[in-house]
Amino acid sequence: MVILMAERKRMAPYAPASAVSEFFDHIRYVKTPTEVDSALLQDYGLSKSQSFPTLSTLKYLGIIDDKGVPTPAFRALQTGGDEFTNALQDILQNAYSELFNRLDVSRDSRDKIMNFFARNSSPATAERATSLFLDLCGEAGIETAASKEGRQPAEKPPSGTARRKPSPPLPPPGGSDNGSRVVVEIVVRERELQTMTPDDIKAVFDAAATIETARYRAALNVPNQTGQAVGGK
Repeated sequence: MVILMAERKRMAPYAPASAVSEFFDHIRYVKTPTEVDSALLQDYGLSKSQSFPTLSTLKYLGIIDDKGVPTPAFRALQTGGDEFTNALQDILQNAYSELFNRLDVSRDSRDKIMNFFARNSSPATAERATSLFLDLCGEAGIETAASKEGRQPAEKPPSGTARRKPSPPLPPPGGSDNGSRVVVEIVVRERELQTMTPDDIKAVFDAAATIETARYRAALNVPNQTGQAVGGK
């Protein structure tokens, strides 16, 4: 009984969801380690700053014990498809049992979940703990009302895609506009977006900006850095 009470008082985890998801993806392709520590997580591709909160998260979820030794839950997550989803559901239901007992996440708002963490864990980390919890629920296929909040864009993109708002056209050289405009629109599927790191996303949009500039200059027949017109004329 004393041990159970100690578990209940443990601070809710607040690691970046992207780091935890990257850990899940990596362990599918490696042998089960004898111990998980910060150095191993960095070998898995996590940054040093991500490794420590992720380590705490794995302990809270019961994926490793307090000494870092993988539990049966670790091995259950070295799977894919429905088997992985069902295993993660069981892990979350157990680790967040008090929250699931007090709230109906399929109906309760994000604010209610965040207030739960503020009262029962720490107000300082409640926002991040809420974000991690909701992301984990999404990965486990647990429906939450909070995940649907704020998802009413003015112009809804096609199902399963995320759209970047087209960038405004570049002004032509000399401040005049001959009516030539080039707009590049990026379509990223939701599943692909979830697996991309912030650096990957930035690289995609940077590349799009380069393409947009090149096409605009080509439309205006503006010389490039070598002095040759981009359009080849």
